[in-house]
Amino acid sequence: MPSADIAVVSILSTMKLLFKMDGVTHVASVELWVLMTTLLLVVRFLLDCFGPWHTDRAMSTTIQVIEMLNYSMVHYTMGLMQLSAKRVNDYFQVWAVLLVTLQHSVKTGRLYQRSKQIPLLDLMSSFWAANLLRMQTFFLLRIPLWMIWALNATRIIAYFASSDGAQTINQENTRLVSDYMRYEHTLGPSPSCDATASDNGISTQSYRYLVYGEDKVLHDSQRGRRTASAQYRIRLDTDNKKLVTLDKIWNVDAGSSGLLGGSNDAGNRLKDVCLSFAMYKLLRRRFYNLPIHEASLKKTRQLVFGYILQEKRDNYERAFRIMEVELSFLQDLFYSKHSAMFADGFPYRRMLMSLSLVAATGYLVYPVRHIPERMDQADKNIITHGVIVTRIIVGLIIAKELSEVYLYVFSQWNKVLMICMYVKHRCWRNLIVEAVMRTMFWFIRGKWDQRIFQYNLLISDSHRWNKFHRIFRLAKFPRRMKLEPEVKTAIFESFKGLQHPERKLETYLLNAFGSNEALMQQLRRANGPESKESLMQQLTGANDTHSILVWHIATCLCEIHTSDEAKKPKVRWLQNRLLAKKSTTPEDVWPHYLTAVSLSNYCAYLLTIALVPDNGIVVRKVLHAVRCEIYHATGRSASHSQSMQNVYRKLIEIATKPSKESKQEVPSGMVSININGEVGPYFKSYKGFFQGDLTSSFETSVALQLFDGLPR
Repeated sequence: MPSADIAVVSILSTMKLLFKMDGVTHVASVELWVLMTTLLLVVRFLLDCFGPWHTDRAMSTTIQVIEMLNYSMVHYTMGLMQLSAKRVNDYFQVWAVLLVTLQHSVKTGRLYQRSKQIPLLDLMSSFWAANLLRMQTFFLLRIPLWMIWALNATRIIAYFASSDGAQTINQENTRLVSDYMRYEHTLGPSPSCDATASDNGISTQSYRYLVYGEDKVLHDSQRGRRTASAQYRIRLDTDNKKLVTLDKIWNVDAGSSGLLGGSNDAGNRLKDVCLSFAMYKLLRRRFYNLPIHEASLKKTRQLVFGYILQEKRDNYERAFRIMEVELSFLQDLFYSKHSAMFADGFPYRRMLMSLSLVAATGYLVYPVRHIPERMDQADKNIITHGVIVTRIIVGLIIAKELSEVYLYVFSQWNKVLMICMYVKHRCWRNLIVEAVMRTMFWFIRGKWDQRIFQYNLLISDSHRWNKFHRIFRLAKFPRRMKLEPEVKTAIFESFKGLQHPERKLETYLLNAFGSNEALMQQLRRANGPESKESLMQQLTGANDTHSILVWHIATCLCEIHTSDEAKKPKVRWLQNRLLAKKSTTPEDVWPHYLTAVSLSNYCAYLLTIALVPDNGIVVRKVLHAVRCEIYHATGRSASHSQSMQNVYRKLIEIATKPSKESKQEVPSGMVSININGEVGPYFKSYKGFFQGDLTSSFETSVALQLFDGLPR
């Protein structure tokens, strides 16, 4: 018999044995239920690894359903073990403990439904497993099983107690940082222009932003306050050795440190991680509605424009690197356990329990092979592959625990902590420790793959947009594309344009739409001298959502008009990506096209997840209304086989029709902000723009200047 046939027969016989009915309960065997439950727990773990999915309602709901099924299946399987066993079954005891342990271990991120009942359910499952362990088993199994159970129960209780404590610590720390920034600028001399423009970037005593240890210094200040005279406010002592600030990191060992000094830290990459962490602490205040005291200070602008956006050989790379790490800390605050684990320093106890669990679970591989010798052959519940199933579960638990240790040890949080310990303790400043730290830091990489989501409003909504569509999200999913150097450079230059003193950083969209003189001049030539003023009045009066939609739709139409190859394909077959190809686009046009379209599509994607300054309800309502109008106005409700050329032609026709509300043609440059109105007014302001020579004047400003209006 061929080897392939033997393999097929072997697989079928194995499946037949696994799926046979239980002789006592007359349902599927316990072995099958253990495998199915383990598989579902692994699926839950993998989904968490590729998350977070909080912005995706469908995926978030799916994870909650899987989590509910996990609890139900674990409890049902353990109940089936008690019913199926006529006498003590060692496999059932091992599986009960391992399933309960795996159930708690797979939760890598924060809960999708914040409820204190979740740890309680884990604890109840653990007690149920302990009830099965009460039945006598042989000595080689008894000790490791009870040890695994005790470690898992301790972890559940510890996480339940520490999570609330960590949340309190983070909130108090945020208030402390907010109060500290009220007087931080008075603690040292203001940075000079020469110091800001220097290669070091941050002068010796200018920036004393908090990085680590402020809670300990506050505790010392509160303890000393009891003996000193009463004070209305407690001021942190920046000279305290427990406190690490930016200036101490930049000036450790007078700038000659073996790890952080001079050429040893090329491009200030290690110090910039601490800068990102300090900026993350400042950014947290926005989510707690705390005041931003330093926003109006000149030294803040000097830090942003003189160091973060400093024009050097790497140009935009430093700015993107600092913001990338800063936002990764912010994401961990809401969507992972890192902020809770590192709230009170490195989680030594958690790591020790994980390693102990790995050792105890790994030991089970040895005694479990003796279980078949103890099984009663007359028992109707003959387990055919118990050793293999047990080893699979043991391997999954070990892999999960080791991966968690790796995630905590080689994380940006631990990187900042180690650098702060290096600054605080002089004994760390030796060649051996510095070599070990460099080796560890080499394994710590950023989370962002430098890809941004793309969402084209004219392409994505090619299906009928009804309630069924909204529930099951039948629109084409956003795709991701790499952020090319041309786009990064354009964004960098756009931010540098805000350096002028007359421009305020908080007036995002006003700066975005008001600074593009080239586009406004073209509108004036096409539509008359009053078009610019009319357009500006409407754009400055519109909210952020409407402004983004106007510019996105205009960019989509420019993209169709510019590229002949974009007009031919049917809309239903197109994906959310660039319609034109680099090979067929003029070389001088491609950088502008790439920048404008990629950023415009990214801004449209931000609307789909309501990640704009407007109220989330307003964003969803406006976007849904525009989606419906586009779908019906372009005739796609009657035909699903239209090309992009047909869509373009119909939208241009709409732009020339009179407004239904005013019964007269909409003047050039006017932008409608009525949610229930026709989609035509959205394109009306670009009527003259489309009549120009788009091939030679495809400005990047349509999307590039819009980028200034995004939340930072």
